[in-house]
Amino acid sequence: MKIFQVTHLFHPDQLAGAALYTDLARYLRDCGHDVRISTTFPYYPELRFRPEDRGVWCREERFEGIPVRRIGMWLPQPHKGWRRLIPEVTYLGNLSLCGKFAGWRPDVVVTACPMLAQVTWQHWLYVGRRIPRLVIVQDAMAHAASELGIIRTPVLRSALHRLERWSLNSATTISTISEGMRERVESITAGRRSCVVIPNWIHHSLAETIAKKRERKDMRAKNRLFYSGNFGVKQGLPGFLRDLKEVRGEWKISVHGGGAEADVLSKETQGWGEWLRIGPLQEEPAYVGSLLTATACVVTQTPGVGANFLPSKLLPALATGTPVLAICDAHSPLGEEVLSGGFGAVVSPGDKLGLAALLQRWCDDPRLIVDLGQRAQQRAELYTRERSCGAYEDLLIQMTEATRR
Repeated sequence: MKIFQVTHLFHPDQLAGAALYTDLARYLRDCGHDVRISTTFPYYPELRFRPEDRGVWCREERFEGIPVRRIGMWLPQPHKGWRRLIPEVTYLGNLSLCGKFAGWRPDVVVTACPMLAQVTWQHWLYVGRRIPRLVIVQDAMAHAASELGIIRTPVLRSALHRLERWSLNSATTISTISEGMRERVESITAGRRSCVVIPNWIHHSLAETIAKKRERKDMRAKNRLFYSGNFGVKQGLPGFLRDLKEVRGEWKISVHGGGAEADVLSKETQGWGEWLRIGPLQEEPAYVGSLLTATACVVTQTPGVGANFLPSKLLPALATGTPVLAICDAHSPLGEEVLSGGFGAVVSPGDKLGLAALLQRWCDDPRLIVDLGQRAQQRAELYTRERSCGAYEDLLIQMTEATRR
């Protein structure tokens, strides 16, 4: 089977699904399929291209034997507000000009949302040819942008919602990563396209690194929180840190990552003391080591946007048996996952009293942390690579066979 995967995030990027899209390509290649990738140049979470990639609009290379076609786009600075739409427009234009592999026709096309440019492009990629198209929805981009106030102009907001609806309805099949996300997708498409749930997974290199680190039997530190990921508007990390500062008691936190709000976070927390340490994104071995030694992993979401995405940072916490402190709406996909799995606690954003009570309870009874960690490891069994990637392969085979019939 010839599989054309279009994604804005790919190796060496790590966050926001990049490691998963890379691992899916590896898995499908190892299953004997002809996989090819169109993507952009590495830029996440710094939101800047490397010096050698700036001004380059197309480059072909190989990643572990997989043909990769990198397409440039414009990343304006600061990367905030309406400027976030500029990469969408430029990426869509450049994909249209040079995104395809000449002389090669795939059996199926796989694209990923939240970047609408590639989801829009898949509609007219092979016009007039019966090639099935799968869209993987990791994030409802238009709804999140509206609810966060990133796009405030009513006309632009309406146009973005219409484009999102049109793009998703143009797919042959849609997949998403949780039941809560499926409800959101079905509300966007008005049920006009079938939507299946295939959860994200613990990718191959992460699983191997965790297995090696566990042999050392590191002990978890007491009263130590850990956050790793994007410093963006959706995460609402500054608000959580302000609350933690007031109620933390003996607790400390290490924060690693980058993103659009990195400068704001650094300036706001300057001089807060040794209880808060902020650093860059860690390499995978150091990241796994931080998870294995933390009391709990913090996952934050801005109020009101949780229905639009399920953070990928949740799965490494489960794989390492690390309890999760979720700062989110209880009825969001993240909140429902934590509560149903019983591997952590959910505190509403801004609930300082609830946060203080939870931290005190965990401090007073360390056995709670041990129990939550065991449940996290049990929950991780639902997110294996073989289960999720195998489900994608089966779905793509079904789509191509249905088209041939």
